[in-house]
Amino acid sequence: MIHKKSKSHFLFACLAIATFLFSCHFQTGQQHYEKGLTYFKLADHGDYHDQEGLDKAINEFEKAIKGSYTDRDVFDKLTWSYHLLNHDIKNSERVYTIGLKYYPKDIEFYSRRGDDRKELKKYKAALDDFDKAILLDTAKRYEYINETIYERGAMRYILGDTINAFKDWQLAQKLTDHELRTYDDYCQLWK
Repeated sequence: MIHKKSKSHFLFACLAIATFLFSCHFQTGQQHYEKGLTYFKLADHGDYHDQEGLDKAINEFEKAIKGSYTDRDVFDKLTWSYHLLNHDIKNSERVYTIGLKYYPKDIEFYSRRGDDRKELKKYKAALDDFDKAILLDTAKRYEYINETIYERGAMRYILGDTINAFKDWQLAQKLTDHELRTYDDYCQLWK
């Protein structure tokens, strides 16, 4: 009888310790996101960002996604963190690609990934992203649609489709209040 009692006490104590240890070290994807958001906000000093804080935010946001947290904001904050930390376009493109699996009609994600791909000199892929963003924006509500049209034209220009590039330039020019650079000038940045 005493033996059974001490065995059950031992098992109960082991279970209690295991539960305590598991609860102390296990965090949900949402908890990682919230922790990352705190680091992200603390790293923002208005005119500059604390690099160590952004590094911690990135680590937590990546853990959030691995922990199946897929709220749109985690992808948005993670890509901004990569951009602000060290202009890490490659990881930003990767995160937008993951985000688009969950938000396949997100105009902004397509447009931003197009920008990343342009910087990575993936011109055809950038063109496809800009085109997808424009096609999805049937109501023309995306606030940067003029820039997306302009960038699509730039990719067309780089890829040799100067006729459609000029059409995009004309359309983008109608949608903006300032004189746009010609593609001959603008595209020198990527050649």
